[in-house]
Parts: sequence; C-alpha cells; structure tokens
Amino acid sequence: MAFPWILTGASGWFGRTALWEYEALYGPEALRADVVACASSAKLIDFGSPHGPIQAVGLEALEHIHNSSGLIHLAFLTRDRVAEIGLERYVQINRAITACIATFLQNNSTVPIITTSSGAAAVLDGQTPDLHGNPYATLKQEEEALWRNSGVSRMATVFRVYAASGRFIKEPRLFALSDFLSKANAGQPIEVRSQRPVIRSYVHVGTMMRLCWAMLREPLPPGFLQVDACMETFSLVELARIISRLWGLPEPKFAIDQSLEADRYEADSAPFLDLLNRYCIEKPDLPEQLREAANGLA
Repeated sequence: MAFPWILTGASGWFGRTALWEYEALYGPEALRADVVACASSAKLIDFGSPHGPIQAVGLEALEHIHNSSGLIHLAFLTRDRVAEIGLERYVQINRAITACIATFLQNNSTVPIITTSSGAAAVLDGQTPDLHGNPYATLKQEEEALWRNSGVSRMATVFRVYAASGRFIKEPRLFALSDFLSKANAGQPIEVRSQRPVIRSYVHVGTMMRLCWAMLREPLPPGFLQVDACMETFSLVELARIISRLWGLPEPKFAIDQSLEADRYEADSAPFLDLLNRYCIEKPDLPEQLREAANGLA
C-alpha cells in the first residue's frame, strides 16, 4: 500500500492547520485518501472541517512505512512542557520522536522532507549545546542536524518559526498575539506589559502549510535548505495599535522604556517571501490574518 504524504504532529496547532489547508486545496476525499496523519497515539482529530474529523495513527506506525512520497514533520513537545513533566522526561520524549523520524528517513531515503524548527535554535548557532539551560533549542538543533545530514539525495527543508498567527492559535498566557486578540474579542483595551521594546517576526501558519504541501508536490533539487519563516516584523506596540484600530478600541496601554535593550526575536523575511513567489502562494493581508486568529479564539 502506498502512503502519499505523511504528516506528524497532526493534532497540534500547526498540524491541524496543515490538515485544514490540504482539505481547502484538494477537497475532503483527497485529504483522507492522500495523507497519513500521525499523532502521539491513534485518535480522531477535529480540525474544524464541516466534513468531520480525521483518523490519526500513532507515531510508531512510521516504522512500517517504506514507500512514502513525502513527509511534513511537526511533532515536538513545546518548551512550556518542561515545567509540567520535568527536564528528564521532556528530553526523553522529544528524542524518542526524533529517533522515530530518523528510522522513517532511513526507510524512505529519497522522499522530500520538511520540518518546522524554532528561532530559538538560532540562539545556539555556533555555540555549545546547552541541554539543561535551553533544552528546547538544543533538541530543535538536534533535529535540524538530522535534516542537514539527510539532504543529500532529497530535498530537506527546515522552516525556523519565530512567532506565528493562524486559525488554531491558543494559550493567551503564552503568546502576546492571542492575549491581544482575546482582549479585542472582549472589547477590552489592550495592554503591552513589557517595559522594554519587544520585536517579533510573524508567519501566517496557513500560508506556511500551503507552501509545505506545494514543496512536497514539486520538490526543490536535492539538498538541505534552512529558511526563517517570516512574513512581517512588528514591535508589540505596533501590533497592539493595529489590532486596536481594527476592533475600534482605544489606544493600547503601554509604558516602554526606550533606554532598555530591545527584546528581539526577528528574522529576514526575504528568503521566505521568495519561496512564496516561486510556488505562487498568495498570503492573506494582515487584517485577514488577525481576524482569522481572533475567530479561532472566540
């Protein structure tokens, strides 16, 4: 039996977006026939489709797949889980995921592969890995190395994500964007809590996933490619002002001390935008992105 496309992390924010975008592009029958969705265990994944959920298999099923046409790998425990399960268990689980993916790559030696990493990994570029001080970034770099070493006879692409918008964004306590949009949905003034300037580069997850599907269908020549997934860069004050204007709210509250060093988590958008142009992927404008994300929080 052939497995056209493999999607790991299918029950997460990015994974559910990937399912949504594939169905929007090719239809519900194609999604269910073309994509093998993998999660931490076999389960039904509700991704908001009017056609119902999709059945996912456990990640261990990858061991038996030897004839895939391509992989989008999104499975990973995020950094906030360290406090919940402890460092040792966090490292164990993420390395087990990476080992499972490594086996799949060996069994499918030429198929194109794409993964999302993090801008956090850029902090460790050229530095000694710091598993105790920065386990998330260190483990992400380990997966990037797996892609780098696999990019000989296949396209192996890594998208480093810094900040993101999209329909399945959650956790206002973790993300400034979802906090601002939650306030906007409630008709409340937005407050920027940081006293120092904060700069963030955003990618629209839906646009990134459409690009991923297009790249699997028409892969680049064999080789490793690492690209910062970035479409726009804003200060949080700028972002709060844009949202406030769109929702008809008063000027956001903030008290920025410009003498403090800025908190910068940003990247050059040009390479990512070039890829969008190469694959004729249209990106929604910022108001559309923000309304989509806000509707997902409502």
